[in-house]
Amino acid sequence: MIRGGLVLVALAATASAEPSKKDRERAGKSTTHRAPPRPGKQPARLVNLYNGWTHEWLAVEPGKQPGQGATDRFLRDHYTNSPGKMEPRLPEILVAAAKHFNSDKVIVVSGFRHPKYNLILRKKGHQVARDSHHTHGNAVDFNIPKVTTEQLHAWAKDQKIGGVGLYLGSGFIHMDTGPIRFWSGE
Repeated sequence: MIRGGLVLVALAATASAEPSKKDRERAGKSTTHRAPPRPGKQPARLVNLYNGWTHEWLAVEPGKQPGQGATDRFLRDHYTNSPGKMEPRLPEILVAAAKHFNSDKVIVVSGFRHPKYNLILRKKGHQVARDSHHTHGNAVDFNIPKVTTEQLHAWAKDQKIGGVGLYLGSGFIHMDTGPIRFWSGE
């Protein structure tokens, strides 16, 4: 009992002491936190990106990009589990699509594709380009629940960002940041 009381007294004395110079420096280096929203103000609506292969989620606040490492890991090749250096605009594109269709969820079908996996898909007869933009980290295939593939495709073409592929049979579209071009696949 006495030990517990002594510990409490010691803790109380420590808590009331002035922070040391080292503590003040450490606090200055820490991440700055935003003030919580005022009562009555609705918080920003998050867009939840879901990777259909890895079953992982990445919550993104519109207007705020996830870190490069988080993007690379989330959009990594599911076959080799290898991340690639992803185009930083890809999450922004996905969030813009979700916002346009008033959705809080985007399902990612494919992000980075390791060149070896790309070759395997080609040998199996899948419709993948030999030098796919996925292998360079600047493409994403996705869909949005309750939005038709045709509607999503029309929106993507209007963005004039890069390549847009329509895959009606598979139910997704492809967007990349390469030259502007359009095609349809299975």
